Amino acid sequence: MKRIVIAWSFLLGVEATPACDGLVIERAWLRQPPPASEVAAAYFEARNPSDHEIVIQRVASPDFSGVMLHATRMVEGRVEMRPQGDIVLAPGARFSAVPGGSHVMLSGAHQRLDANASLRLELHCASGTPLAVALPVRRDAPP
Repeated sequence: MKRIVIAWSFLLGVEATPACDGLVIERAWLRQPPPASEVAAAYFEARNPSDHEIVIQRVASPDFSGVMLHATRMVEGRVEMRPQGDIVLAPGARFSAVPGGSHVMLSGAHQRLDANASLRLELHCASGTPLAVALPVRRDAPP
C-alpha cells in the first residue's frame, strides 16, 4: 500500500512526506533491566534538521504492551515521573531522552531483554509516517 501511495504521489507530482517529517534520531538505546524487573527505560536524542516545526505526539513499540514517554522532575525533594506531552522541535532544535530526565518507559516485553538484543520503537509525529527506530539493549549508555 505504501508503494502505491508513493507511486501515485510521484505520478501526480506530489512529494511524499518522509517519516516524521525528516526527524533524525541518534543514540537510541534501551537499558537492560534487572532479571526480575517488569519495566525498562529507553533513551534517544532527536534532532530537527528541517526548516519547519516537528511535533512528536506519541511513542509505541510492537515489542512491548505498554509504552509511555515520561518526564522526570524533582518536586519537593522527591523524584516524580509524569507523562510527557507533545515534544515540539523548532527548526534546528534538539530533544534528549536521557537517564535521570525524560525517557521512554516500557512494560510487558514480548521477548527477553538480553544485552545485544535489538527492539523497535516507533515515533508518531503530527505529520509524516511513523519513524521506526532500532533500540539496542545495553547495560550502559553508549559512548
